[in-house]
Amino acid sequence: WNAQMHELFDLAGHAPPRSLAEALQRCVHPDDAARVERMVRNHLRGDPAGFEIEFRTLRSGGDVRWIMLRADVGHGHGHGDGKRLFGIAMDVTDRHLALEALHAASERAALIARSAGIGTWESNGPDSPATWDEQMFHLRGLEPRSTAPSREERLALLHPDDRSANLDSGHNFVVGGPLTAYEFRVRLPDGEYRWLASRSAVLRDDHGAALRRVGVNWDVTETKNASLARQQADLAERASRAKSQFLSRMSHELRTPLNAVLGFTQLLQLEAQASWSNDSAGRLDHIRAAGEHLLALIDDVLDLSSLEAGVLRLEPQPVALALVVASTLPMATALAAKHRVSLRVGPLAGTALADPIRLRQVLLNLLTNAIKYNRPLGEVVVDSQVVGEHVRLRVRDTGRGMRPEQLAHLFEPFNRLGIETEGIEGSGIGLTIARALVEGMGGSIAATSEPGHGTVFSLALIAHTPAAVGMAQAQPVEPVAPPVPPKRSGSLLYIEDNAVNVLLVEELVRSLSGLQITSEATGTEGVERAASLLPDLILIDMQLPDFDGFEVLRRLRTQPLTADIPCIALSANAMPEDIASALAAGFNDYWTKPIRFKPFLDALERLFPPA
Repeated sequence: WNAQMHELFDLAGHAPPRSLAEALQRCVHPDDAARVERMVRNHLRGDPAGFEIEFRTLRSGGDVRWIMLRADVGHGHGHGDGKRLFGIAMDVTDRHLALEALHAASERAALIARSAGIGTWESNGPDSPATWDEQMFHLRGLEPRSTAPSREERLALLHPDDRSANLDSGHNFVVGGPLTAYEFRVRLPDGEYRWLASRSAVLRDDHGAALRRVGVNWDVTETKNASLARQQADLAERASRAKSQFLSRMSHELRTPLNAVLGFTQLLQLEAQASWSNDSAGRLDHIRAAGEHLLALIDDVLDLSSLEAGVLRLEPQPVALALVVASTLPMATALAAKHRVSLRVGPLAGTALADPIRLRQVLLNLLTNAIKYNRPLGEVVVDSQVVGEHVRLRVRDTGRGMRPEQLAHLFEPFNRLGIETEGIEGSGIGLTIARALVEGMGGSIAATSEPGHGTVFSLALIAHTPAAVGMAQAQPVEPVAPPVPPKRSGSLLYIEDNAVNVLLVEELVRSLSGLQITSEATGTEGVERAASLLPDLILIDMQLPDFDGFEVLRRLRTQPLTADIPCIALSANAMPEDIASALAAGFNDYWTKPIRFKPFLDALERLFPPA
């Protein structure tokens, strides 16, 4: 042994070992001694080749060092034919520490990968067998095994539409960049498809030649589904906005001419009462009925859209069903007379929590259907009773009834159950709206029917516990002489670009004695006239040639002279969001076109009481 050997084995100042047994005892860590002795003896006994072994030494201070021993077997000189070992030893502790650190880091990385559900793989080439860890099998619903599936087996697991991307990744092994990323679907044994993400890199030698590709896979199904859901939500939102814009535009474009048709028809009917023939008056009735039907259809479509979008606001409050029925029946009497159907009111009990306006809308729809689809000289009966925590309102008719297959589709929108060719007017969405409104008030609606024996619609509404409101009885209205119109004073400014609408409103306003009306066709002219005229009320159309009604209102509110003048929107835009936006912007009220004479004049009478 030379001096360096003594230093390596912590024997400086001590005699070298005299035998192999002593060398093993003094120089090799006890845990490695048997392994080293076995290798040395095997070579001394018959294996002439040299060998290399690494083992630990335990130094006197307790320090452990790694030694690499490389030795050859030879024959001694001067001591017979005995075999001896010749070789070198070197300290490789630093290399072992680095390997241990690398192994620990690799174990930590593997633990993190397993915890995150990440599978790792590597391959020496696109056509070479791949090496998979257990997670790679789990991601595909497979039992782990010692060898990865073949290339053909891996492709068979992929969704057919994703196989080309996987084939491209093999081409990238040779010509691709440093990182390949793509996503694909794999088919699990139960037939379910899952989305996996792949990231891989090619390791190259100093000359740029590809050595092997290493990569990872992980499941991104939930992320994909969330992304798809967001895309679908975005598409649905865009479609909803487009539908709302279309409906708003349609409402405006249809209501504007309807305002003239219905408005001037009503004016002509007032004249016809005094001087026109019965035939002419009847023709006016037909024109008005057709216009009212078209307006009702527009309103139904808007209601359905608002219900689907969840923007139709309901305001439940205690409502006596007797009062609701009493206020709704007169609206159906003309139709009942036309179809020779009698309306009868049974016992009416109970107070419900409901939106009174929308409940009347539902009841009127049920009454209208019960009349239209009844038989001549048939009957419609309305009654209500308290049943537990609910009030049940029923509408019974003696009409044709419905088959079970028709009942199954009763509340589907635009489904008229095969009677659309019979000449009975209807849109097929009234019951859809009715059900949505009733459910929005916390109730339910159902129907029972039998062909030839009529139909019964039942509304179950939440009962209002106090229920102290008595039954209302409809009282006949005694005819009275028309009152002399009272004198009023005041001025209106109407900002509207449609001359027909202006003419109609001017005639209505002038029917209230003493009121003065002025009109302007643009927002700019309207704001200027308001500052000079200082009217008591300003009616503003929401779509003007130069700018919209919101800008008119803003300019009026920013001028001290006009800031406090009441401003009311008068528009054919009748979507709930249009109304809400206008009121939020500061309009005092929002009136829709077509103009209903009585509500319009009643409102003006409240705003301009008699002098």
